[in-house]
Amino acid sequence: MKKNFRYIGFAFLASLGVMSCSETDFEDNYYDPEKSVTASVEKLYTGLLYNNNLENRNTTFPRYWNLFTFQIPMLGTYSQTNGYTNGQKIYEQATAYNQDRWDYYYTAFISNYREMENHYNSIEDAEQKEQFRLFMETGKVHLYDQTSQMVDIWGDIPFSEAGGLITTGGDIIRPKYDKAEDIYMTMIDDLKNIADFLNSYEPIAFYKAAFDNADILNQGDIEKWKIYANSLRLRLAMRISYYDEAKAQAVVGEILNNPGTYPVVSNVDETVQFVARGEQLNSVLTHHGGGIKDATIGRTAPGYMVNDLMVPSMDPRLRVMFSENKNGDYVGVPNDWAGSRVTDSTQANYFSRLDTATYSRNDKFPGIIITAAEVSLFKAEAAERWSIGGDAAENYEAGIRQSIAFLYHINNLNDNADGTNFVPEEAPTEEEIAAFLSSDIISYTGSMDEKLAKIGTQQWLNHGLMYAYHAWAEYRRTGYPALEFVEDPSSTQSTLPPLRLFYPETERTLNTENYNEVAAEDKVDVPIFWDVN
Repeated sequence: MKKNFRYIGFAFLASLGVMSCSETDFEDNYYDPEKSVTASVEKLYTGLLYNNNLENRNTTFPRYWNLFTFQIPMLGTYSQTNGYTNGQKIYEQATAYNQDRWDYYYTAFISNYREMENHYNSIEDAEQKEQFRLFMETGKVHLYDQTSQMVDIWGDIPFSEAGGLITTGGDIIRPKYDKAEDIYMTMIDDLKNIADFLNSYEPIAFYKAAFDNADILNQGDIEKWKIYANSLRLRLAMRISYYDEAKAQAVVGEILNNPGTYPVVSNVDETVQFVARGEQLNSVLTHHGGGIKDATIGRTAPGYMVNDLMVPSMDPRLRVMFSENKNGDYVGVPNDWAGSRVTDSTQANYFSRLDTATYSRNDKFPGIIITAAEVSLFKAEAAERWSIGGDAAENYEAGIRQSIAFLYHINNLNDNADGTNFVPEEAPTEEEIAAFLSSDIISYTGSMDEKLAKIGTQQWLNHGLMYAYHAWAEYRRTGYPALEFVEDPSSTQSTLPPLRLFYPETERTLNTENYNEVAAEDKVDVPIFWDVN
């Protein structure tokens, strides 16, 4: 009997001990998103967006594993979006969690998409195949989003040959590493092709209904998929903008100068996000031990963000991002204090903590992908550097206003579903926002470098702790804000925050030949290709 084996990532196969396993072992690891014995493009598409078997590790939803074990303690520390305690080996990586994050990408995304391709390529009817192309192209947008995170974390990764098990009839291949810059350029160029396809796509009702049912992200709204594709392309172009400025400028100009053809997120209502709804997508109640509450409750506020940036400028986001301390003040953890002093002060409730109404106890906290603030701040940067995208000051202020509005929106989503009695925070007045925007720290004044520093700092703050992936990436890309880190002499691995993560051990031991091709770059002080500042 012929089996359709699901490729779950070379490293993951190895970690499960299935390098020479039986067909039964493969079947035990087969994941069908609908828990059905019959896979299909539609069902696999839903699984690509939401991997139920590994849902606790989901990299889009606010879930325990991704936040508590990986993003907050490591990336949050490397980007200073987390209030951390200095100690020995503070910047060293938790290699087991690196392995898990690596495996999750190849299990939940690459393998799912390769299996989608396998089913799609078997369709013989021309009309059906053209209609199902909608699943393939929009699914690729989400795959590219996740792939860019992998590149931003590790650099070169297996990509073009990854997931090959499903296409080889069960023969395991050892995937080569693709160059990080090649992956980026492929994604940037292909996202344009996807956007052009979506502009020309003419749905047939039967297939559109199937897409609507399978699309748990945008509920079948093709316009939202256009916005996602173009906004992601904008993000990737800006990410490479100090590495290949000519390429980035051309791509950004094409997008921002043609808003009718290539729309991007332009307001809070267009945020690319998984809305928390129903049992599976809520953030607290149905995820005991695995949701946002267990991942974030009690987290202390970061020092530079609160003490040096938000408090002096009277940032209205403070009251929906953090709680006041016992004295009614907002205080973040200074990163130059000794660990014992931080511990004592934390126990004495001297530091502010992550706001529980907005974050930890908010069952409706969404899975955020791209915000209006991020896009507006990219527009501001493009306008300042290249005179593209409108007025830099207007886009800068719009981005900050959108960041404020979105955080208050999230705070107001809290429906006290877990038995709390939070009262929604009132939105700041126009007078309060205007005073904040005119403060010395925030106002759009100074030299070009000073303005770019303000844009970069707001981009970093907007991502914050919950999206430390992008906060860390933007900090490395721009060099803003100008963070200072205490050197850790106890570490022989990382005396300062790394510029990238180590490859998982299974790549060294089980994909040895291909790993050896990139081994020279598997060091903490080797930057990702776009990190040239």
